[in-house]
Amino acid sequence: MKNIVIVLALLIFGCESETPQPALVGTWKWVITQGGIAGLTIKPDENNQKKLIFDKNGNITFVVNGKNTQTIKYEAKTGKSITSTEQVPLIVFPGEENMNWSYSIKGDSLFLFEEVYDGFGHTYVREK
Repeated sequence: MKNIVIVLALLIFGCESETPQPALVGTWKWVITQGGIAGLTIKPDENNQKKLIFDKNGNITFVVNGKNTQTIKYEAKTGKSITSTEQVPLIVFPGEENMNWSYSIKGDSLFLFEEVYDGFGHTYVREK
């Protein structure tokens, strides 16, 4: 009986992480955006530079052309994606459920996908 309780507790509470992930924390510079219904490719130019800054307190700051435009709370979770039957890492913005991103990190690259149909994929590189 004790084993069943432990297994149930792990299933209920162990499936989602709601804390900032150390791998996300830092400054990320935008490289390219692709997708949408038109299959667009958008790259930075001198008038369109973007960065994301994830801090250890669960805040993300959006920086456009060197200016902080917005800072909001985020939660890093594992959950269901529109692109996979498996659980995936998600960046969730409380109160903004239509703005969630799935993500992956490979080396110094962060890949974000907007969790909406015909959404965009965004690639960022970690600033050192």
